[in-house]
Amino acid sequence: MPTSAFEKNYDNSRMVIIENMAIPQLDRERTVRIYLPANYHAGHQSYPVLYMHDGQNVFEPSLCLSGASWQAAEHLDACQKQGHTDGIIIVAVDCSQARESLGRRDEYSPWPHAFTGALTHWEQAQQSQGGEGRAYCDFLVHTLKPYIDSQYRTLPSREHTSIAGSSMGGFISLYAALSHPHVFAKAGVFSPAFWFAAEPMKEFVEQVDTPLPIEIYMDIGTNETSDHAIPEFPAIYHDLACEFAQQLQAKSAKIQCCFDIEEGAIHSETAWAKRFPNMVKQFYFK
Repeated sequence: MPTSAFEKNYDNSRMVIIENMAIPQLDRERTVRIYLPANYHAGHQSYPVLYMHDGQNVFEPSLCLSGASWQAAEHLDACQKQGHTDGIIIVAVDCSQARESLGRRDEYSPWPHAFTGALTHWEQAQQSQGGEGRAYCDFLVHTLKPYIDSQYRTLPSREHTSIAGSSMGGFISLYAALSHPHVFAKAGVFSPAFWFAAEPMKEFVEQVDTPLPIEIYMDIGTNETSDHAIPEFPAIYHDLACEFAQQLQAKSAKIQCCFDIEEGAIHSETAWAKRFPNMVKQFYFK
């Protein structure tokens, strides 16, 4: 099994890094990291694709503020070696570095921020953020996915296309899957930051059509926070995740939402590295 999340132990020969992928929908560029399955170069098999956000955190401990990564590459290699899967391609888009964390939030929400309750007077609430999520999803669907499908041996159908992320990345993953059901059949929603724009997201979930089956893996820890100076933050994370899980489970018989609460878990790559295999098992195990 993979070593510590603070260590890097994947096969560099199967990592492809595109440093200047154009995002025409937002008139900017971004690094995209592609990790190929074992024996990809030796065979002719095609593979399902998992699209992820915060790509640097997915693979590279040295690029993470916490010093730990998701260990996604190591986990998938282990699953393939043990025969649980036939291999999965991961395509991970680095997050925006603009305006520090706010550029990331711009791209990971279709709506401007709408903080409520204890977050109303948070200093971060005073700065504009959010609203570029639709354009970012259009990039994934209309630019990135066609490129990946043309350059690599993928299984391009929706049944073999998933999207996942944590915090704001979980927020945009849920939106992407529900707004593009003909593209994504599965969404991994780790520690979702529903607090960013809870009411717009609730309204969207209520109104969106669900013409095709969608499988959702969602989780939350009981000790998650985005600012330790706000004691209410863990409860906000937890309670909103529970509310959205209930909403999704009641929304439609075509939505299968598996929801897990991890006692004591914090908002960090170490926690997501631990739970990432749960999603892989749900989505991909034979």
